[in-house]
Amino acid sequence: MTKVFLICSGLGHIQRGYESFAQECFAALSQESSLDITLFKGGGKSDQKMITLWNLPRYSWMAGQLGRLVKQLSEFLKKGDYFVRQEGYFIEQASFILSLLSHIYRERPEIIYFSDDGLGYLLWHWRRLTKQNYKLLFRNGGALSPPFSRWDHVQQLTPIHFKQALTYGEPAEKQSLLPSGFFIPAKLQILSSLEREGLREKLGLPKQQPLILSVAAINKSHKRMDYIINEVASLPKPRPFLLLLGQQDAESPEIIQLGQELLGVDQFQVRTVAREQVTNYYQVADLFVLASLHEGLPRVIVEAMSHGLPCLAHDYDITHFVLGNEGYFANFELTGTLASLISQVLSEGYNQSKRENCHRQVYERFSWQQLSPAYVDMIERCRLMVKVIGNRE
Repeated sequence: MTKVFLICSGLGHIQRGYESFAQECFAALSQESSLDITLFKGGGKSDQKMITLWNLPRYSWMAGQLGRLVKQLSEFLKKGDYFVRQEGYFIEQASFILSLLSHIYRERPEIIYFSDDGLGYLLWHWRRLTKQNYKLLFRNGGALSPPFSRWDHVQQLTPIHFKQALTYGEPAEKQSLLPSGFFIPAKLQILSSLEREGLREKLGLPKQQPLILSVAAINKSHKRMDYIINEVASLPKPRPFLLLLGQQDAESPEIIQLGQELLGVDQFQVRTVAREQVTNYYQVADLFVLASLHEGLPRVIVEAMSHGLPCLAHDYDITHFVLGNEGYFANFELTGTLASLISQVLSEGYNQSKRENCHRQVYERFSWQQLSPAYVDMIERCRLMVKVIGNRE
């Protein structure tokens, strides 16, 4: 059996795509007899193969203070990988890796699998200093650009990023083109009208009003929630209800204030809910919007499609890869384009046949049922690679 450490310092602290993937990947690959996989996370309860490590969470006061100190020191010394400049995030990762070292020493994993490149940089430095033999398998969920000289193997989630790496000169044998896996039911479950109204009432949402859902971090710098609010506000009354669901950050108060001013508290809400509760909101929504202009592989779009929702997204190569012929695209850098697309989708309607086709497309391409064997193969390819990268400067 191949011994694998799957690591994610944010799991248990925050809810993002990295954390959701780590949890699901562990659940899926734990069923594979050829793998001995252990999940290491930053918070929550420990179990035999799911271990919580001590760390300083990125949003804690101590992590912020130490992060600023490290940043100042790195600037003074004219040193520092980019992850040192992320202050609290770096401190979370550094303290997490410090706790992980004893497990590496005792259990000697063959593969360490991660999405946070900062964790990988730290493990590369440690391996270089100690001459240990673990391989580093990097899941490029953030769509980082090459070079990838410190990783033994790189998982590219889309053909676009795989091609970019090849063009740069990264060897094909050092990469796997493999999208993120998702737990998707083989058959789409569509609520009846009565069930839908009942669930909306339970969730405290309007029972019959059209509902627009966006699931992402509540910010404007990347997820552009302010753009969604402005576009919905430009629609003629009666407008759809807008629900923003996701992790809040320093930009969130401004987003909340904007929504309340332009839409009103009875037509707009922001919520942060547990991961297992998000399904309820996909089931009662009428359409899904993601307004970001760039993503690695937008996990929330796959999730929305798996529930048969019409998905509205910015028109670029990544969203076309995920949505294929099932998506609704426009240039979200322009004012009025999202509003026009919303009106089009709501006027067209979205029948059961369209929903089932949408679900089938993502099930066949992104479900763990389809992808697990490819993940096992990727891990085996990484294990068998000759490790020459780890000793480079």
